[in-house]
Amino acid sequence: MKAKIWLYGRYQIQATNRLNLFLLGMALNVTIPGSAVAETAPDIEDFSINELMQMEVSSASRKSQTVSDTAAAAFVISQDDIRRSGATSIPDALRLAPGLEVAQINASVWAVTARGFNGRYANKLLVLMDGRSVYTPLFSGVFWDLQDTLMEDIERIEVIRGPGAVMWGANAVNGVINIITKKAKDTQGNLFVAGGGNQERGFAGYRHGGRIGDDGSYRVYAKTFERDTFVNSAGEGLHDDWRSVQGGFRIDDRISNDSRYTVQGDVYRKTIGNTVVPQTVLPPFNREFNVDEHADGANLLARWEGNFSDGSEFMLQGYYDRVNFNAAALSDNQDMLDIDFQHRLHPNADHDLMWGASYRFIHSTTVNTSAIAFTPNSLGYHNGSVFVQDDITLIDDTLRLTLGTKLEESHFGNTQVQPNARLMWTPDQVHSVWASVSRASRTPARGEAQANVALGGVPTGLPAPFDQVQVIAQPNPNLRAEKIFAAEIGYRAQWTEKFSTDITAFSNHYSDLVLFRRGELVGLTQSLVWSNAQQDFTTRGIEIASEWHVLDWMRFSGNYSHLKMEIPQDPLNPDIAGLSPRHRGSLRWQMDLPEKIKLDFTLRHVGRLHSTSQAVPAYTTFDARLAYEPYSGVEFAVIAQNLFSPSHPEYKDSSALSLPSSAVEVPRSIYGKLSWRF
Repeated sequence: MKAKIWLYGRYQIQATNRLNLFLLGMALNVTIPGSAVAETAPDIEDFSINELMQMEVSSASRKSQTVSDTAAAAFVISQDDIRRSGATSIPDALRLAPGLEVAQINASVWAVTARGFNGRYANKLLVLMDGRSVYTPLFSGVFWDLQDTLMEDIERIEVIRGPGAVMWGANAVNGVINIITKKAKDTQGNLFVAGGGNQERGFAGYRHGGRIGDDGSYRVYAKTFERDTFVNSAGEGLHDDWRSVQGGFRIDDRISNDSRYTVQGDVYRKTIGNTVVPQTVLPPFNREFNVDEHADGANLLARWEGNFSDGSEFMLQGYYDRVNFNAAALSDNQDMLDIDFQHRLHPNADHDLMWGASYRFIHSTTVNTSAIAFTPNSLGYHNGSVFVQDDITLIDDTLRLTLGTKLEESHFGNTQVQPNARLMWTPDQVHSVWASVSRASRTPARGEAQANVALGGVPTGLPAPFDQVQVIAQPNPNLRAEKIFAAEIGYRAQWTEKFSTDITAFSNHYSDLVLFRRGELVGLTQSLVWSNAQQDFTTRGIEIASEWHVLDWMRFSGNYSHLKMEIPQDPLNPDIAGLSPRHRGSLRWQMDLPEKIKLDFTLRHVGRLHSTSQAVPAYTTFDARLAYEPYSGVEFAVIAQNLFSPSHPEYKDSSALSLPSSAVEVPRSIYGKLSWRF
């Protein structure tokens, strides 16, 4: 929904007010009163392997299940994981999950997906925040620089790899990420965080939580940050610094003994430094220039859930999301209204039946330029869907079958039927095996169906004015939805109270992928037209995660992912197979030492990208975090990231909608942080 469309430059942030290390210095001089602390950060020994396997997951089937009881490739990133990783953004926290590809393009832009087809506009991963979709329909994908909240308020991030279309609809093709924030009752009291360093120039956040009557709770928060620029291969700083100011609230209360409600919202303003590369052969986009871009927006969500008199459960949710952005190549005002209802019944002991319906209205108005032009420039359109799913117990506590389907009508892509079947076998308390087959769809974006996009000029070797051919991406209003048929099998084992493993293998078969085909050459203009591919594509892979509590105060966790992409040769789309690494892995080592000292190490390895535009070498990084809690509720931490080299590239700023550019490099960074709960 956040449609910051920097198709050609670095979509970075630079903003309004400046924080620096003075803020941290002021925080360090605060006198700490001996007051009670509302929240206490957990230690390693607070989580056994069994408790980790019993963590709640709701994104796979829209109901609470434990990880061990989920017939999907599910992984939960807890608040403790986020805190101890030192992550300052949601994409950085996602690096903790197996099977996810997270690559930072520059200071504010990431490429994030699961199971292949990565890119700045990766369009096969659906992302939600508390059930609110942040997947943009303008050009497809997620604009990660607009997705933020107070990191300490995140309860968990649920990562479901593989299709989730029955529950969440089109675009949940390769996976679903649901960022779930804490209930207001779990954020009572006050929290203040502040810090800074060489890349994290300065940041601060404050949250206050209180009570409403006997059963209600609320919280309000505000945060701001300023992040420094990344560098090029020569170590020179770029124009991609990033600044943000954001605030929000949440209220949880009861309507009656059988129903409760939640109201929450956010408002933000972001400024991003951007380098616009040449896009047209005529001014003003025929040269590279630096510019500051702005985005502001707000969202409001309301949820009512409870029980009917017959014992069945219901949930009614609605949200409104608005974003305005102003950029050199394209500006857009976008409004989205979404209403979703679900009803869960228990007709008998062997069936757990759920059905639901949803409606979404989207209105978008663009300010066209010679670089990007929509026809029409203003459009309002509707999407609707219904779904049904039944969990059938075949053998008590041993064998369960899940059948479901979703029928969805989209403005782009027409009607899609998206079924799945899942089988869960749990022969004993140690082992469990699951398997699934699914069909999902990715509907075409409005940009693919309605936008002319200038991709840049190609030199001809002739004298001016014939020295370049202008390349234009042309829309196709007759595009069909992309489709995937996915087969998965998984195995989980909790060998002891201190050691567990989780293994998933998958095979995905894609058809009707939306790619370029060559259009007409008219004068000095070459067109590329979005079209459905005639050939099919296949990806296969395996994902492994393991957890080992060596001692009560020491824990190891690791994961490894292997991806093989079987992609037919296509001269116009040569980069598809090389957009994702074949090998990825990480190892985390966490220790709770005496005197309230915590030490965390993270080692990550990412294989090379080998496409024409993504010739990025493999890299290995090492992060470290040292934290000390001198008083209850007060923690000082020092975090060092990317220690193995001064800088390294992770992904180039290129996609199907932009010409190749040089790689930006992620620099080594160190910052300090104060957290005070009172």
